[in-house]
Amino acid sequence: MSASFINLERQSVLAPLGVSFRDASTGETVGDGLDVNIYPSANPTARTRAFPNRSGVYVVHAASGLQQATHGAGDRDFWAGLSDRKAFTVEVTDERRRYLPFRFGVGLPVRGPLTWVWPLEASTVAQPAKPPVRFRDDFDDSLFDASLWRLGTLRTPQPGAWDEAVSVREWNGRLEVTPRSRQSGEHYNGYVSAATWSVRGARASVEAAQLTLGAAETTFTLALDPQNWFRFVARAGQLMFRSRAANVETSAAVAYDPAPHRFWSFRHDRASDQVSFETSADGRTWARQRVVPRPFPLSAMTVELGAGTSTSVVTPGAALFDNFIFESSPIPFIPLFSAPTRSPQGGMAVLRAELWDPLPRGGEGAPAAYALLEASLAGRQTLRAVADAKGRVALVFPYPEPAGAGGTVPPPAYTSQEWEVRLRAFYTPRGEVPPLPDLPAVFEQPAARLWSDEARTQPLTKATLRFGRELVLRSHRTNAGAPLEPTPLPVLLITPAT
Repeated sequence: MSASFINLERQSVLAPLGVSFRDASTGETVGDGLDVNIYPSANPTARTRAFPNRSGVYVVHAASGLQQATHGAGDRDFWAGLSDRKAFTVEVTDERRRYLPFRFGVGLPVRGPLTWVWPLEASTVAQPAKPPVRFRDDFDDSLFDASLWRLGTLRTPQPGAWDEAVSVREWNGRLEVTPRSRQSGEHYNGYVSAATWSVRGARASVEAAQLTLGAAETTFTLALDPQNWFRFVARAGQLMFRSRAANVETSAAVAYDPAPHRFWSFRHDRASDQVSFETSADGRTWARQRVVPRPFPLSAMTVELGAGTSTSVVTPGAALFDNFIFESSPIPFIPLFSAPTRSPQGGMAVLRAELWDPLPRGGEGAPAAYALLEASLAGRQTLRAVADAKGRVALVFPYPEPAGAGGTVPPPAYTSQEWEVRLRAFYTPRGEVPPLPDLPAVFEQPAARLWSDEARTQPLTKATLRFGRELVLRSHRTNAGAPLEPTPLPVLLITPAT
């Protein structure tokens, strides 16, 4: 005899936090060995530990003050109506001492896996004030910002397409570009970014709040140079997704619909190495319109927001842009940075240093606690490492490809390979060193200088990585009676940039 069951009620329990971790240098998922705790930021004693599930995601099922939220439906209506998130602090330590401990703040509950946004890479800023998290402009100040933009156009092939008489102004919280009426030939103007930026793994988006009329064009462009670019073009009721590579142009188009096509976006997917043209009604949920394999390098791209005409238009109207945002695409994990004692595995390189600030304590100096070190190798994304409380730092990463690989001439033996590493640092002196660094604050530190010499006359901006050898960075004491070799110090000197 078998009993039948009747489902009288279903109750769901919402997990207020799910977070994944990956090695910042290798990208490998770290799903065990971590001690992850959360607590209300105003009450550190009310701690709750997160435990990894079978997918390696650390999950919190209940926490102080979140009882009501955990019984929510978790559907679209629940998240749309959630206006009150509670401030929590997440602390992460590694029981195996592979990675540095850290903490960060988060508003809970959070939908889906917690995300992280890497700083952008500005290719024409030699020493940014701090790692640029994003390049954005909401145009609310109604002022032209020369540090972000210049007036111009990226139109090709006509070099005389830029027309200063095409009106460009920030007004009423938006960027307004008004083409000239009844003009033959090309007449364009707009905002062009003052710096070039790496688009690898990034998204550039803008709200096209209003389009020009008739045959007048509203454009949003990312360009490497006049022969290589991606461009949104709205004209005569059509929204076009154009690209040009090696001066060969291709295009796709849809009928323009002002509601679902209000936001435009370019996005590079690092995994597939493809560039997507995407549209959105709200700037949050995106629909792909065209996808192209990356046709040229994306390391130094220029942004354009503009409008104009290529033929006579009686009433061209005006283009209105708002809420421009250029940032690295959010990734569904939090980075882990190597502890200074970490040993590299086979096929891995390591850069080490002990950062020392000679200025505190009346010139006695102190460790540069939690300084951020950036290392750039040709053809690779920027690598980052964080110093511990004693200023010790280790950057562990896979060796780059051999120089000359793929060429017709055999490259040098891999064991004799070497690569140039460009260096930058960011650092805030601390009177009292906290036991755990705040991860977002690490990336908010201002620029600092690394020094080759004890007298701090020669900045250290690059070093040479050799296969099979640890790259240990040190400052040097210049011996009296040159040409003797300089004597290395045990530390690498670092001071705040002035």
